[in-house]
Amino acid sequence: MTGDTSSPSVDNAQIDDTIDDGKKVNSTINDQPVAGDITWRDGDVPFSPHFDDVYYNPKDGLAETRYVFLEGNNLPAAWDGLENFTIGETGFGTGLNFLAAWQCWAQDPNRSTRLHFVSVEKYPLSRHDMIRAHQSWPELSTFSKQLTDIWPTETMLPGIHRFVLGDGAISLTVLIGDAITCFGDYDGNIDCWFLDGFAPSRNADMWHADLFSALASASNTSGATLATFTSARIARDGLQGAGFAVTKRKGFGHKRDMITATLPATPPNDAGLKPIDTPWFVLPQSANARPNAKTTRRTIAVIGGGMAGAACAQALKQRGCDVHLFEKAPQIAGAASGNAIGMLEPYLTADNAIMGRFYEAGFRYSHRMIKRLHTAGLVEAAFCGVLDMATTKREQERHAGLLERLPGKPDLVKPLDQDDASTAFGMPLPAGGLFYPNAGWVNPPSFVKALSDGINLHLLTEITDISDDASGKVLTDHNGVAHGPFDAVIIASATDSTNLSQTAWLRDYLQPVRGQISTFPESIVNQSNDTDQIRCVLSHKGYLTPARNGIHVLGATFSRDDTKTDLRDEDHAFNIAQLATVLPDLASRLSPGDLDGRAAIRPITIDHLPMIGPAPDYDAFLAAYPDLDKGKNYARYLNAPYHKDVYICTGFGARGLIAAPLAAEILASEICAMPLPLEKPLMHAVHPARFIIRGLKRRQIAV
Repeated sequence: MTGDTSSPSVDNAQIDDTIDDGKKVNSTINDQPVAGDITWRDGDVPFSPHFDDVYYNPKDGLAETRYVFLEGNNLPAAWDGLENFTIGETGFGTGLNFLAAWQCWAQDPNRSTRLHFVSVEKYPLSRHDMIRAHQSWPELSTFSKQLTDIWPTETMLPGIHRFVLGDGAISLTVLIGDAITCFGDYDGNIDCWFLDGFAPSRNADMWHADLFSALASASNTSGATLATFTSARIARDGLQGAGFAVTKRKGFGHKRDMITATLPATPPNDAGLKPIDTPWFVLPQSANARPNAKTTRRTIAVIGGGMAGAACAQALKQRGCDVHLFEKAPQIAGAASGNAIGMLEPYLTADNAIMGRFYEAGFRYSHRMIKRLHTAGLVEAAFCGVLDMATTKREQERHAGLLERLPGKPDLVKPLDQDDASTAFGMPLPAGGLFYPNAGWVNPPSFVKALSDGINLHLLTEITDISDDASGKVLTDHNGVAHGPFDAVIIASATDSTNLSQTAWLRDYLQPVRGQISTFPESIVNQSNDTDQIRCVLSHKGYLTPARNGIHVLGATFSRDDTKTDLRDEDHAFNIAQLATVLPDLASRLSPGDLDGRAAIRPITIDHLPMIGPAPDYDAFLAAYPDLDKGKNYARYLNAPYHKDVYICTGFGARGLIAAPLAAEILASEICAMPLPLEKPLMHAVHPARFIIRGLKRRQIAV
């Protein structure tokens, strides 16, 4: 229910009656129950020993949800006729409120085109516990099964977790962490709020003025409604202080009163000025505003037929867009996405800094997507695990720091000594390391093919110009043929992204890197290994994969500013030399002249994060923020000037598998005015304008 600063979540208003606490709790610290632990009451009702409270009204939690939150927010009428409708919630708990809202939406013939549910949760339930709790509501079983089918079995780390349900019409965004922090860092465009939580008398820390301010900040600028089970003064005063107009309503059951509230629309700023410190990251208004009514089907162009472009196309197709994908080569996945095997490895860091947080979010999003497509037989992959070896003191220190940050999380990362690492890998290894059991490898061409299914493909079509006419964006190809008009364009063509006038400035921040992989038959491994075959991906200075169709992949070189894709013996020799540091016997059996392989070019950025977002108008940016070097972040600068309806998706380097699908979800959400799948600090970290702003602040760009 709550996602507050100290408590686990429960779904509905807490009953005021004293609950018998005679049952013994699962675990304790210094004789105190552990926050997040649950026991069970009345069969399948989860109970929090730490807060001595149930997760929902055991008498009729579903009826209470419908009365307090659905009726209290004028649902279903409030979403009728809209393109998108977004519900925000302060505690996911068992998911009861979400399931009830989904059922209500599904049964309404006048419902919005899409429903978005954004909820915060500090102590997420396990999939097993969620399934058990849902047994109390058999009428929700159709929706419950879809939710529990996609609910993670592994530990859910802090951050945002995005799920897609209902054939793409339903998005569920779960923010793991403190409610005040999570919603304070989130641009949600929330239309109505389910203010749920433990009663103020039991957990006053949650009902803080900062929470109410965060809810107001995350609300839709067109206004929002709110409903909560309580009528306590702390709630009334807090909501009013945040700008909500509060009214009382008859409470559910024996409760005398509850609160409903409305937040008025935000007045437009005079002359488009924004009194904020980072106006250069404000998204275009067309991407931020809620449509007042259902719109006609959007037509979107995506330039680039690799993983990034195909992921963008599929994300937009799921939102009902008519997508056209343009690729200059005779086939999709012809460049870096054409390698036979790509590592699906998490990028976890000890310091939980911005880069690590972004790639953690990217890995979990990609992992869920690839696993779903693999289960459906559409993508070739193996979730065999990845063993990250620690062969140096520095690597050992890095591993120790990561384990200190994530103690007792063997479902995410498991330390292995030399013997256990050798057993996991299938061959003797010189050291141990960290094992990621949910990781593995993917065949990128099959992934790109699955993502491009149902998309209008334009092969052998190199786009050389993007222009405007009265109806939208017009693309011109290398033969002078015009395509369009389109409502928006995404440039996802790797290093070729710099070839268009709107993005030519990226040349200073996007660097081509050549990578060559080597391949060899598994018979060579059999000659040097008298035990079993290689069982998992080995990651060290390079990497070695299990066999796919009888072929192992060894890689990879990393040559900056090299744009040639010829196959080179010296690069094979480099890959063999890296392998020799961990598997010298196997490496001795490999000869550069006998190896096959593949070379491709990947774009990287100078800060090793991709560029994802609207395309800045470079000259207009310089004119809008000429004095940033003077530190006037407090000034009333203009909102960011962009090339209208043009977006960028590039700079993934070797991490396309764990970043491109999330990037696509970001851009599709921006274009279609939906809740974003990342918090503001991460959105700012990947925004293309970050390089211009840094350059201005550091006086590296002349104005």
